[in-house]
Amino acid sequence: MLDFGMPMGPLRLTDEVGVDVAQHVTEELESQFRDRMRAPRVLAEMLKAGLLGRKSERGFYLYNTKNPVTNSGLALFQENDRAKNFRREELQKRMVLLMVNEAARCLEEGIVTEPADVDFAMIMGTGFAPFRGGPLRYADGLGLQKVVGEMKRLADSGAAYFEPCALVQTLAAGGREFHVGKGDLL
Repeated sequence: MLDFGMPMGPLRLTDEVGVDVAQHVTEELESQFRDRMRAPRVLAEMLKAGLLGRKSERGFYLYNTKNPVTNSGLALFQENDRAKNFRREELQKRMVLLMVNEAARCLEEGIVTEPADVDFAMIMGTGFAPFRGGPLRYADGLGLQKVVGEMKRLADSGAAYFEPCALVQTLAAGGREFHVGKGDLL
């Protein structure tokens, strides 16, 4: 995700926030969105082992040197190594498409009313690559038809959580975008 423009990758971010905090958040998300969110088992295993992230100097990375290094001991908790079958670009695309879909759901569910608000929140709150304009602006740039096609391909390959939300599909089918000009109203 560094190559995409994020200030840090998701595992480093988890360490910075704290594995305990991340576990709490993922459990809450899973309880509310069981159809698309699952708390990763590795977080619970890390907590049992006292791996809290930066605050304990041990998490996904080890922080007892000037530059953090990958914690190779986490291999004990690894259920599979499917990610090794994907190129870095594919992993990056998968992570970004999930962010796009969840950002669109914020609009779809009325959590926010403007695409620009979601994009701003993702840039300021999660460090989404600012020069990309936020996940919805980024999706507009790719083309929503292309985004829907890619997400459906991933969903059809067995990863149902990639199914594009109704708003993304509706906009794509109509040849529309999230951002339509001044005010960015849908």
